[in-house]
Amino acid sequence: MSYAVFFGRLIFALVWGAMLANFIWPFPGKAYAVFIILFAVLLSLHALQTLLFIGVYKQHVEWRRSDYLQILLFGVIGWLAIMQAQPSRREATNPEG
Repeated sequence: MSYAVFFGRLIFALVWGAMLANFIWPFPGKAYAVFIILFAVLLSLHALQTLLFIGVYKQHVEWRRSDYLQILLFGVIGWLAIMQAQPSRREATNPEG
């Protein structure tokens, strides 16, 4: 599962890089407009995902500040990373012994 999260983050980083590169060096022709629209759609859907995950799982998951940004940037892949980190977070806050 950790490999899937790593490759998912890598793919999303490439997608975000392409969309941000479009702002710095506009792509020729209609590609500029398409990437602007894709950027707006991706940002709004990930913002909606962030709000939904916070609303549903706020009391069931130990949240950190970086978790909000992680879901906003990586979507479901960020959520999988947060869920994967939960056992170690619980051990850190409730040590046995």
